[in-house]
Amino acid sequence: METALVLGGSIAGLVAARVLADHADQVWIVEPDLLEDAPVLRRGTPHGSQAHTLLGRGRTVIDRLLPGIVRQLVREGGQLVTSGPGGAQWFLNGRAKVPVRGGSVVSVSRPFLEWHIRRRVLALPNVALVGGTAVGLTATAGRVDGALVRPPGATGAQRHGATLVVDATGRSSRLADWLGRIGYPAPDKRRMALDLGYATCLFHREPGQRLAGHVAVYSVYTPSRALTGPSSMTPVEGNRWLTLVSGYGDRRPGRDLGEFLARCRADPAPALQALPAACEPAGEVRVHRFPDSVRREFDRLDRFPAGLVAIGDAVASFNPTYGQGISVAAMQALALAEWLAEPGALDGPAYGYFRRVRAVVDDAWDFSAAQDCYLPHVTTARPFGWRLRRGLAEAVQNATVTDEVVHRAFLEVVNLTAGPDRLRRPDILWRTGVAALRRAGPSSKTARTIDDGGPKTR
Repeated sequence: METALVLGGSIAGLVAARVLADHADQVWIVEPDLLEDAPVLRRGTPHGSQAHTLLGRGRTVIDRLLPGIVRQLVREGGQLVTSGPGGAQWFLNGRAKVPVRGGSVVSVSRPFLEWHIRRRVLALPNVALVGGTAVGLTATAGRVDGALVRPPGATGAQRHGATLVVDATGRSSRLADWLGRIGYPAPDKRRMALDLGYATCLFHREPGQRLAGHVAVYSVYTPSRALTGPSSMTPVEGNRWLTLVSGYGDRRPGRDLGEFLARCRADPAPALQALPAACEPAGEVRVHRFPDSVRREFDRLDRFPAGLVAIGDAVASFNPTYGQGISVAAMQALALAEWLAEPGALDGPAYGYFRRVRAVVDDAWDFSAAQDCYLPHVTTARPFGWRLRRGLAEAVQNATVTDEVVHRAFLEVVNLTAGPDRLRRPDILWRTGVAALRRAGPSSKTARTIDDGGPKTR
């Protein structure tokens, strides 16, 4: 193609531009924020101050698209956090989980990660930036052939022509309205109301510092006990701790530093309890509210124009508790690359792309939404047999406290390196049952007749 137009310069837009650079003579990224050559918070990412970790599948894909970027992140200040003694520690309902040996994540702030990706993408010879805000699409004969872009400070819009337009404008995407203006239906939208609020604050960190013996902690709860929300403390670039507290509904945290420190002291994780006395704040408390998870089902549309796709939160936006957004955007970029490699892909609507995207979104949605629908305050329609399903989901999570194999499988699903069915495999269910019997105590006769290897015959 001659020209590709990416609407939005956040991480999803950047990885899309990286893929398009292999297929287009020129790629333009339309972004309203001034993108400085520095890691700064942008107005277009109101959640940019919150905790972001490059983990699992997203880490692998981004390093594939931009070879060496993970090493560069670590070399320039990002923290490689390993699991096990002295590394990361998970807590569930206040109980320390058994460590999963051999895993690691790259812990960085969102501005730091986005800046590194942006530098690499904009260094490509056929990728450039256009300052402005996308306000609509243009189309001819069943095909989107460009977008209307309003320059900074202007009242009118200019048309930018393109062979392919990518909507990467995030969860507030107006693509449904734009499609209606050119005579096409909007995709169905599914919502999972959450009313989640979280707050983060940076703290100064001594080089090599550990609190309560750990370099990172993640304190989470099973759905039936999750009104207080998860908390975490992770090291990031610049010798800082990035600390997060959260809650649902009336328990959402505010901007007051005193309240933030009180939540840390009340957390069951000893490292979070120790933080207020051990470290000084390095910035103000920043808050963000996440009202609901949303997905737009483009693959179910009967009519859709050629020359148009969507990516990232413009397709699906998940509960940020699970940290899957960056991974899903990266995997959608791979789906875009696979679709563009098909002969004649650009000749008609991008159904092949959206089918691939659905497979990516389904795994993340089936895990996060399945957990979220069990939250006590969520009023969505419950699936058939939901009480049994919730009981099983919580049993699996409880097993992660004592069984490393179950914990590893759980983290594989969270990291999108395995699908949700990984947790329904017979070996995982068996180990979950064993863990439940052990928790019930030695008085259980059944517990004395089984072990990790399966039932014993007599």
